Amino acid sequence: MEEKPIYIKENADKVYLIPISDIHMGSKFCDIEKLIGYIDWVKDNKHSYVILIGDVFDVATRESATSPFDQSLPLNDAMEFMSDIIRPIKNRIIGCVDGNHERRLKKFANLDVLQTWCTSNNIRYCGSSAVIVFDIKKIRYVFFAHHTTGGGQTIGGKINRVTRLVNIFNGADCYLGGHNHSKALGEDAIYYLDEKDMKIKSKKILYVDCGSFHMYSNSYAESAGLPPSHTGSPRIRMNGSKKDLHISF
Repeated sequence: MEEKPIYIKENADKVYLIPISDIHMGSKFCDIEKLIGYIDWVKDNKHSYVILIGDVFDVATRESATSPFDQSLPLNDAMEFMSDIIRPIKNRIIGCVDGNHERRLKKFANLDVLQTWCTSNNIRYCGSSAVIVFDIKKIRYVFFAHHTTGGGQTIGGKINRVTRLVNIFNGADCYLGGHNHSKALGEDAIYYLDEKDMKIKSKKILYVDCGSFHMYSNSYAESAGLPPSHTGSPRIRMNGSKKDLHISF
């Protein structure tokens, strides 16, 4: 985790964050058309930003669950193609955390594919997790993003992985997780002491599974008996007039 958060200041009524996870660029199951649709949406909406939450690239090896023979592009070509399609919104991508697929080459050859790609595109590489702070007019929103680990067959099991992120970083309004290839939303409320006026107040916390762009049919996920899910990402709207987060899928 970096010492300083990603910080965005905006003077707008509504600001959007699109957490894009599990693109798996290079796989023949990558839903490129859907991804380009999201990129076009961000390009057309001025007050919108993107955080990449791991598994940007498929990084298939002979030892991995995903086969190198299921690739549509070699890794170098996938990196170049990804650079081309994000170019219109490159200045809106505020950061990138790594995923288990990129860590394959880190473990095998100490090669950080994602850091290399981020550096070449002037995108902030955040390592395993990122804290993001938005100041929208006078309203502050804090996010924590992590690819997460482990499996889960049910929606509840998957969203539990995201809720556990509070054990890493305390105080976020919204926790963002990847890896599960599902889109799901959970909500908690906590009470805390506001030291400014010495009153007990409540705070809403949201947990978001951020989906994927890996199509299901005939993929390793289907052969492994994992449950199917639709491709895509959530869209998070921050209100500049009052503290309010709205999540849509």
